[in-house]
Amino acid sequence: PGEDILLAYCPERVLPGRILAELKENNRIVGGVNEKSALEVKKLYECFVEGEIYTTEATTAEMCKLMENTYRDVNIALANELAMICEKIGVNAWEVIKYANKHPRVNLHMPGPGVGGHCIAVDPWFIVEKQPETAKIINLARHTNDGMPHYVLDKIRELTRDIVGRKKICILGVTYKPNIDDMRESPVIELIGLLKDSGDFETVAVDRHVDYEGSKERDLYGAVSGSHLLVLAVNHREFADVDFARIRNLMAVPRVLDTRNFWDMNRVEAAGLEFNLLGWGRKVNE
Repeated sequence: PGEDILLAYCPERVLPGRILAELKENNRIVGGVNEKSALEVKKLYECFVEGEIYTTEATTAEMCKLMENTYRDVNIALANELAMICEKIGVNAWEVIKYANKHPRVNLHMPGPGVGGHCIAVDPWFIVEKQPETAKIINLARHTNDGMPHYVLDKIRELTRDIVGRKKICILGVTYKPNIDDMRESPVIELIGLLKDSGDFETVAVDRHVDYEGSKERDLYGAVSGSHLLVLAVNHREFADVDFARIRNLMAVPRVLDTRNFWDMNRVEAAGLEFNLLGWGRKVNE
């Protein structure tokens, strides 16, 4: 390789839903097994890439890809840890992040029910496997994010502890991020499994983007009927303008848990629903 056959590694940096645009627009790294390979492959990418193209050696390019996703995973873990801390001390983590990010050198990510996808939830493990004794923060971040479905399960238990018998939980969204049809490594799938395995909950999920066995119900209002808790798990755009008054009348217990800070609390509560937010330690009826 590098003489008769030119070989290089060029990590993709594309956002689902904008793949073709970002293949053209984003800056790229070309890592060759030697300089000749890197320069020739750069010429190939210059045929369609409008962003900057940088050349390096192959292993460096591979490590760049892993670290790009690891950076995001660690940052999300920090946000999730902040959310758990804020719940214990009665502070709104989303407000903390909003104002902390006003600092010109701070860029906190957002908490949520976990991390999914085939990149962010996977790539850090390659570094941990290669250097387990050194990659301590990376390893801890992975365990923190992988633990979030369990943390949300505990919140659901807490919010439904006043209900006798089996509780019906309606979950909105099952994909690993909003407005896509990809469920790979989705933390919501794990959450649904945990709820089912507990034996205490009946679950129904709504997600028109995918054909998931647990989301056969395409109608939100049909799914939420008779439920004891509505969980906003994925902030799909179609969930932005739901009829909260109608939801209030359909639910057995008018109570919601927003894990994405997607809904406006005042709008939800004006419809007569109890509003709970992941990362906010506000007491109910406070």
